[in-house]
Amino acid sequence: MIRSKRLFLLLFWCIAQTIQAQTLHAVFVADTKDESLATACERDLEVMHRQLAQAASAMSYRLNDQTISRDLFTTQQLAQVLDKLQVESQDVVFFYYTGHGYNLSGRQDVFPILHIQKDENQLKDNPALRDIHAILKKKNARLCITLGDCCNQISHNTRGMIGRKPAIGELTLTNDSLNAAYRKLFLETSGDVLITSSKPPQNSFAHPDSGSYYTRVFDEALELASRYNRDITWETLLKDTQHRLEQHSATKDKVSLYEIKLKGQEPVVVRELDFERMNRYLNALSDQNLSESERQVLLGKLHEFFVKKARIDIYVNTTLGEVQPIEQVVKRLYLNAGKIQRINIIERLSTVAADGKHYERAAIQEIWE
Repeated sequence: MIRSKRLFLLLFWCIAQTIQAQTLHAVFVADTKDESLATACERDLEVMHRQLAQAASAMSYRLNDQTISRDLFTTQQLAQVLDKLQVESQDVVFFYYTGHGYNLSGRQDVFPILHIQKDENQLKDNPALRDIHAILKKKNARLCITLGDCCNQISHNTRGMIGRKPAIGELTLTNDSLNAAYRKLFLETSGDVLITSSKPPQNSFAHPDSGSYYTRVFDEALELASRYNRDITWETLLKDTQHRLEQHSATKDKVSLYEIKLKGQEPVVVRELDFERMNRYLNALSDQNLSESERQVLLGKLHEFFVKKARIDIYVNTTLGEVQPIEQVVKRLYLNAGKIQRINIIERLSTVAADGKHYERAAIQEIWE
């Protein structure tokens, strides 16, 4: 009997140790060295630290938080922290950045580059948000979240600041329903989520008193969802965050982007239609410089841009011809390679589908020899 009790206590101790070993790793990066952003970024740190401390408590996880700010705000410090981060298979990793960001003309990635190095000669050292996400995913945590609240303008422009009157009120995040929401999002979910506050080429906005707008509406959406939405998911949370962003005059036209890839669920990729990329796609179908096998591959990418039953108005030079289903149109472009000089999308005559990610009706102009 004594031996059985000892074995039971040993087993209980092992289980307790396993539970205690589970950790929420929070990496906060904030540009508090920049005079124009310092106050807002400090406020952002308070909000996000409070959120993740609450999440860790709700899951009974240990919080391992590291902050890169002030004199430590360097690409070298960031690389060192990411490299040394030790993660177990049931842990959660949350990376949060608040500061300046930018994008580059012709760059394919719609997620921003973090503007940490300000010296013109060292801009090449600035990390892309997606690259940081990829590094953290390789740590093999159960859940990996990466959020960048920064500009996504072409080239490295200054982040927008607005007047000092607080735009968003304080929120209290300490009730039982919020803990349940955190468990739903962080404990009952496996996979990864990548988030940024703005699409290219947009600014993000911050407020000297209440912090960055996206961070604050993310905070607000989480608190309110916990009260009124029992089935909270990362998708519903981020949709509500975007909706709340649109309610403020300074950010009503801002569009956040996110990619959600969770175990047992269909991936969710939310981004605005890339008009230039779609135009390049259609022109590539009739490009004889590409091999036939390369163009065959392109045929399979049709539904990245169009809904399944999309209809296309075809203009040959300046004359309106037929209206055809999209599948027939792309085959037409493929078969007429060498005859069509250029394809132009006529955006003002095209209609975006309800999902905001595809066209349901489009007009194209074929320039023939």
